[in-house]
Amino acid sequence: MNKNSESREKRTDDRIVIKTPYGTITRRKFVAGAAATAGAAAVGLAGCASGDPAAEAPSESEPAPEKDATLEHQAPYAGASEDVWRPSQCNMCFNHCSILGHVVDGKLVEIKGDDRSPAGWGHLCGKGTAGIMQLYDPNRISVPLRRTNPEKGIGIDPQWEEISWDEAYQEIIDKLAEQRDKNKPVIVFALITSIISWIDSMNWLGAMGNIPQTLKADICGANTHSIAGLLTGCGNSLPDYAHVKYLMQFGTQAGVATRHGTSITAKLLAESRVNGCKLVNFDPHMSASAEKADEWVPIRPGTDAAAALGIAHQLVNELGIYDEEFLTNRTNAPSLVNPETKRIVRAPETNKALYWDTSANEAKPYDECESPALEGDFEVDGTAVRTAFSVFKDQVSAYTPERVEEITTVPADTIKRLAKEFGEAACIGQTETVDGIEVPYRPVAADNFSGIARHKHGFLSNWAILQLNTLVGATFARGGYLGYYTANKYGFYEGDTDHLWQFDTWEEDGLINELQMAHGYPQCNSTYAKVRESDYVPKDLCLEALYPISIDQHFGYISQVDPTVYNTEQCEMAFCMASNVIKDWCNNDYQARLMETFKWIFGMDIYLNESSYYYDLIIPEPCYLERYDPLPLSFNNHRVPGSLEVPFMVTSRQPIVEARDNCPSALDSFGAMAEMAGRTKEFAAAMNEYYHIADEYKLPDDEQVTARAVCDAAFKSLSGEAGGLDWFAENGPKLRERKADEVYVFAAGQEGRVPLYLDMMLEAKEKIEASVEKLGIYWETDDYVPLPEWMPCCDYEIEDPDYDLLPVYWTNAINTDTWQVENAWINEINEADDISYFLEINTAVGKAKGIETGDKVRLSNRDGDTVEGIAVLTEACHPEVVASMGGHLGSRSDFQPISKSKGYAINHLIPAGDPKRMEYVGSGVDQCVRCKIEKIS
Repeated sequence: MNKNSESREKRTDDRIVIKTPYGTITRRKFVAGAAATAGAAAVGLAGCASGDPAAEAPSESEPAPEKDATLEHQAPYAGASEDVWRPSQCNMCFNHCSILGHVVDGKLVEIKGDDRSPAGWGHLCGKGTAGIMQLYDPNRISVPLRRTNPEKGIGIDPQWEEISWDEAYQEIIDKLAEQRDKNKPVIVFALITSIISWIDSMNWLGAMGNIPQTLKADICGANTHSIAGLLTGCGNSLPDYAHVKYLMQFGTQAGVATRHGTSITAKLLAESRVNGCKLVNFDPHMSASAEKADEWVPIRPGTDAAAALGIAHQLVNELGIYDEEFLTNRTNAPSLVNPETKRIVRAPETNKALYWDTSANEAKPYDECESPALEGDFEVDGTAVRTAFSVFKDQVSAYTPERVEEITTVPADTIKRLAKEFGEAACIGQTETVDGIEVPYRPVAADNFSGIARHKHGFLSNWAILQLNTLVGATFARGGYLGYYTANKYGFYEGDTDHLWQFDTWEEDGLINELQMAHGYPQCNSTYAKVRESDYVPKDLCLEALYPISIDQHFGYISQVDPTVYNTEQCEMAFCMASNVIKDWCNNDYQARLMETFKWIFGMDIYLNESSYYYDLIIPEPCYLERYDPLPLSFNNHRVPGSLEVPFMVTSRQPIVEARDNCPSALDSFGAMAEMAGRTKEFAAAMNEYYHIADEYKLPDDEQVTARAVCDAAFKSLSGEAGGLDWFAENGPKLRERKADEVYVFAAGQEGRVPLYLDMMLEAKEKIEASVEKLGIYWETDDYVPLPEWMPCCDYEIEDPDYDLLPVYWTNAINTDTWQVENAWINEINEADDISYFLEINTAVGKAKGIETGDKVRLSNRDGDTVEGIAVLTEACHPEVVASMGGHLGSRSDFQPISKSKGYAINHLIPAGDPKRMEYVGSGVDQCVRCKIEKIS
């Protein structure tokens, strides 16, 4: 028995017992039941427990009898006077699965999936079932707390004093008024797990007359959203899971363990795998998707673009496998390009892109061209030009299999073979009839997510990967690549004309405009118009005007810590909405410096974490099982995948039990503060606008805004008078079948083209460079190119042989975007496995360095930052990486005793504050950092 197994055995014996208002709960059967189900659910259902999970009795003296899956009255406990099942939505991560809570005498005794809803299809992952432990966690706060110790720092007791809600509200109102009078923004830190409360907080701050400025955590896949919007019209996109036959993943576990709507797509991908879908996963670490794949392709971090471009080269230059009809008629590949300027040649009167019309043997605007040439060299007004597709073919020819192998470590023969498999599986030329529509059948998809976005040049990497779908005509094809909310042509209920949408086009090129990710209603958000019309003059701490393609704001971290870098002004006040700033971004010490720059910080959370040591005031938010939230999943939401098999849906989060200490929800607190400040009229107007509340249900401007009122009005606006909160409380989610012409939109005749060549990148480059020259600041524009390229990350080369490893972090279904491991059941699951709280190292590399499984090791970067942990040798790691689950664990908060010192915060090793480590299209940060590992005991 090795040291690792000995320690696991000891932890299993020392099981955690938590006191709750209805007795004690242990986790032994939960591990054997829900967690075992997750492990056994092959072909994609990682982490999913059944709709009736193994659960222990609420009291050690009262065994729980068998229960069925209905909502009918049951009496499992002798003498019970109340015994009900109440529907709501989970919030243990951002996926918001539909749940049923079993309440006996006011106490929640079980959570299971609601099988009336596709949001989970009646299943819950382990963390969803573990929500009961969050509800009854004695370490959760439920009353406002104010700091009395002026000294701040992690581990320094703030000496919290309990104050009344009115006191807390008034102090926040007064501080906001000070910032409003100074016209200074309020920084808002938020985590996607609590995305609804974050959005409500932004509306509230605006209604209070303040200027909210978001700084987002590094987990957000901003580059992914930006390129997906350009390629599918939606900020989120996905494979057509139910019909795909060949799925190639890069840096993602979508449909298996992570991604928006995982609980929905897991079922579809699992069934597709049973029906013969091949899964290929590129990843430096064998995480859940790679573990379940037909083929795991270990790849050097930050080199995915080279692999994708190598596959593209094989398809178009060696194999001749590409969809000529799609590229000609549904992309801008026929656009004529001046090779000298790299700009698309345009008609002087309309600025429309010119194509070469082979029937007339002359250049014409794209919408007048009858027979466009996809390839070739031509002459326009004495200038030599060639088609964008010809330029593309020449560019990718540089990515030979041999060169790709040098860059990525993926064998040249593997690149050749996978390209051939992908191309042949695309079934180019075939069609299927779906609901009377003849749809191209392209059952292949290349997919990606935030693992690709967390690098320098992340936009280009995401683009290179997703462009494989464009080459084989898989976009909006049966089995191919889809948008989440591409079109709604019939409203949400019979006769509904208020909720119709579909993307429009950028007239100069005929390219599709994206629909903005939203909760209430999609809005046109043309990137092309933004590039054309922006003034490129920064007006905020985050300098957002200088990266018009992004939706994230990471430059603000540098600006706030050192305003001299970009000639900005520091903000004085911060609001941490369900966030842990110390862990949000790179080096944790740098994040502590960030917190020290603010004169006053208030937070809203269910726990006191590391960042809370810097708060001046904190007000709690109740557990999701105790509150109302408007539209946790709405029909166009970016967490409801747009497959034909997934209906449009509206779901309701409402209290299953009463809130501890009558703790108000975030939205109720915002409404109360707006009322106290005399801003109810403004806040009601903001809520009415954001949630698109119909005139007959609008929130009155003379009554305090409440979460219940907002929810009721939003639901009725979507489904009529009979569709308010009471309807959802009785019936659960409201669904509307998705139609084929709302999914396969090109086949249904919707106008638009997909960009192969992004001419607007050069326009943006020119304007950005002119602006930063005036500002006199450091800025990079190398990534503003019209076609994707591979460019090396910061630490691609090994400069010091001792610093030869790249830390990477990954996650699984139990830990994805949840409230970390301050949950007894989740923690015990992690403690029961071999890897969650360890540092994984490739077996051969570890042995060469004299490291064995169970050894204590130190991982350090060249700046002297360190992380210490226990090593596990494994074949599931690329030889150049050290892998850690989570990447931001290892809590140092004394107020979170369950999660304290569990796992590692390897994001601490990522240098922060260096503009050269930033990504300048999507505002990401390069997480490739060479580190040294050494045995210390």
